[in-house]
Amino acid sequence: MRVKVHWKDNLRFEARDSLDTVRVNFDSRDPAIGGQGDGETPKEAFLQSIAGCTGMDVIHILRKMRAVMPDSFYITVNGETAAKDPMVFTSIDLEYHAGGGTEKEKLLKAVKMSQETYCSVSIMVKKAAPLRYRVILNGEEIGVG
Repeated sequence: MRVKVHWKDNLRFEARDSLDTVRVNFDSRDPAIGGQGDGETPKEAFLQSIAGCTGMDVIHILRKMRAVMPDSFYITVNGETAAKDPMVFTSIDLEYHAGGGTEKEKLLKAVKMSQETYCSVSIMVKKAAPLRYRVILNGEEIGVG
């Protein structure tokens, strides 16, 4: 896997995937250092990549289980950072939100399998910072990890 990140101007960069078909803009939101807010910050993209990785796992695992698919599914990620440089993540919390008639047990199993076996991004992150999760089905918390 190989990606490219091109400097555009000020603190704005354009990231390109390995096929050069998908582009993502990065920028700082701090105008004092030249940021214009014309893209997401690298830390936001990092948190999004955790959610994207585990989210794909969960949906794929539910399909393989022949589970009733959720009507809605999203993941929120909150990352706490150190107060001083380097401002690394000191903890990361995920919330899996599913709606509809998917089976509680299958959803919990899919999330656990993703977090413990399949989501390489989460597994790497756990080596650097605590990562916790909650699973919410139809507005009710059904599991934590």
